[in-house]
Amino acid sequence: MSTTLERPEVDVTPLDEEDEGGNKKLVLMIAAVIMVPIVIIAGYTMFLMVLLGTTLGGSNGTCTASASSTVVTELEIETTGGATRTLGAKQLSNAAGILAVARSLGVSLQGQQIAMMTALQESGLQMYANSSVPASLDYPHEAVGSDHDSVNFFQQRVSGWGTVAELMDPTYAAKAFFGGLEGPNEGSPRGLLDIPGWESMPMGKAAQSVQVSAYPGAYDKWQPAAQEIINAVGGAITCEGGAGGQAAYPMDPGYQMTSGYGPREVTVAGASNWHAGIDLQMWPDPCGDAVYAILPGTVTVSSALWLSIRHPDGFTVHYLHMYKSQRLVDVGDTVEAGQQVGVTGNVPPSGGCHLHLAMSVTGNTNPAVAQLVTAGSLGAPDMYRDFVNPEEFMRLFGIEVCPNDGSCARL
Repeated sequence: MSTTLERPEVDVTPLDEEDEGGNKKLVLMIAAVIMVPIVIIAGYTMFLMVLLGTTLGGSNGTCTASASSTVVTELEIETTGGATRTLGAKQLSNAAGILAVARSLGVSLQGQQIAMMTALQESGLQMYANSSVPASLDYPHEAVGSDHDSVNFFQQRVSGWGTVAELMDPTYAAKAFFGGLEGPNEGSPRGLLDIPGWESMPMGKAAQSVQVSAYPGAYDKWQPAAQEIINAVGGAITCEGGAGGQAAYPMDPGYQMTSGYGPREVTVAGASNWHAGIDLQMWPDPCGDAVYAILPGTVTVSSALWLSIRHPDGFTVHYLHMYKSQRLVDVGDTVEAGQQVGVTGNVPPSGGCHLHLAMSVTGNTNPAVAQLVTAGSLGAPDMYRDFVNPEEFMRLFGIEVCPNDGSCARL
């Protein structure tokens, strides 16, 4: 899509609107969130659901991976250099197991991606035994190597990382890779969470800091593929005892982000120059693209412009510009993540068909969400003080709204 095309703009100014009963309502702000995309992979269709994984560290409850919960049994991935590899059902199941451990530990999406990059490079997501460690052959495995005494997905050495029985246990291996307060390593060897400042490192460097490989530059090429795997197998994971709730993409794959969060220049009459949400558009489609609830909740506002859904944790997700006559839910309705709530529209003030997605944290009780920087702290007008960056918000739930892998253009 050419950046010279007119981009849809969204009004983020709270409006006093009359509902159908004539009552005034203060419409807080817009939030158009991402649908569970229908992912087509090797002939299989998957309605992707990703469970909440807080970035704050600490236990997020018990998460488990179920191979029967996803129909994705084959996935072709590509390195940054253009080489391709096809992952089968067992490899994808192994990936889901690693993600389940990560989410149980409260590891962020960034940490999950680093783990996938590492396992892809070290083993191709296969559980390795080692011919030099005969005892490892007695445990379930998909491949046999001979590199020193290295075993499992991450090629962890028996001489440093644990016993053969421990390292051939997929859950133990993943916990050892992540380390941290709940890891079995006790800081030696260091897992990812034991590396000071790992969050600010390039992902490949963070992986190398754990692995101490003779090929330190080998991990970077897997970064886009790692995110693709997370997207593909996230629906195989369920969590109990965590913050609760599932998250979904607000639209089908292929949308562009035509306006981001924060200050901006606008030409559309009535639109604000401080954008408290993000705009998503399926160019060059006209209006009518499906819009999905990103989280469960109850509809609290359905005015001419706004559709607002309050989550059980108190925060509210806003979806703007859908024509009210085309909405599938109304005030008082309970919705689930991934449920279609309407289609994209062009309700003014707007410069074209799109979805405006925003989150306000007034009344929030979720500790992870409470850590997000509010618009008011960034110098936004007071009317936007309780809104947060939708991209940062969605990352708490394991979703990258507009990843930098070429699948979503930022205009």
